Formats: sequence, C-alpha cells, structure tokens
Amino acid sequence: MADTRSDLINQLAASMGAGDYAKTRFEESRYDAETGTLYCDGYVISKSVIDEAIQHFKLMQSKCDMNDPASRHMALIYKTALEGIKKLREADKKE
Repeated sequence: MADTRSDLINQLAASMGAGDYAKTRFEESRYDAETGTLYCDGYVISKSVIDEAIQHFKLMQSKCDMNDPASRHMALIYKTALEGIKKLREADKKE
C-alpha cells in the first residue's frame, strides 16, 4: 500500500507541474542536467535554488578573513560546498 500511495502522490505532484518526482526517501539522490534540478531526500531542488546557493556560498566565502584561522576554516567549508555543486553538474554532463 505504501508504494501505491507514494506513487499516487508523486503522479499528482507531477501532474500539477512539479516535474518528474524522485520516488521517495528510498531512491538515491540524483541531478537532472536537462532541467538543472536536484532530487535529494524527497526534496526537489530547482536550478534557481541551486544558483542561489552558489551565490550565497561565494558571498560568504568572500567575507572570510584568510588571516584568521577560524574564518579561513569557514572559507574552506564554503569552497567545499561550491566545488561539490560544480562536480555534481560536471559529472552529470559526462554521463
């Protein structure tokens, strides 16, 4: 019953314009290069949200003082997030 219910919810969401939904929490995360959408843990993360995240991490990284160890550490965390998004997009283009 759970599979039928989740399929019905996903079909309803897709018919209302949400696009192709990732099945549910049991499906691996995936990136759709065609739409720029990330499907992750039951969330649909649009290209515009991903672009906002990139801009946010770039802004936060630029505010870090590289002379301060704690601030430099945060800059590396932001850089890691940016590189992760970049690699996600590149990996899907290669496939």
